[in-house]
Amino acid sequence: MICKHLPLHDKAILGLVKSLLLPYARITQPDVKLDLKALRKRLRGCATYVYIRGGRKVCGFIAIRQDKNVMYVDMLAVDRTIQGHGIGSALLKHAERYGQQKGKQEIYLWVDDTNTQAQRFYTAKGYESIHYDASIRCYMLRKSLHVLQAQESQWSMGY
Repeated sequence: MICKHLPLHDKAILGLVKSLLLPYARITQPDVKLDLKALRKRLRGCATYVYIRGGRKVCGFIAIRQDKNVMYVDMLAVDRTIQGHGIGSALLKHAERYGQQKGKQEIYLWVDDTNTQAQRFYTAKGYESIHYDASIRCYMLRKSLHVLQAQESQWSMGY
């Protein structure tokens, strides 16, 4: 079940970030550190949603940030032990719909060049690489939310 992030979820989110995202960030920023206070500060500017499994266990989350006509996926992580079960897809679809509801035209995200699993995931979801930043070794990916709207219209008409 996807629900709005609450402060009681912060420790679980921190654990996911430390185990799944920070190892990639440390390739270009070896001294990067993250504690609960820094995480809360980063999430403050985001709409954050968690995926709850088994009644209380946070097994994934997505943090999204708004800017004028676009949205940014700031962070997305799913517990390694249950990846491949559609949780990341559900969280990403939730973020895309959120962006549409807010009237955003596009959604962007950064993915590390060594995180080939994430690159394949986003590409399969219709994201395209539009820029590479060698200084941080990350690709910027983009997806038009108009494409998503057109696909959903076709599905609702039975195509």
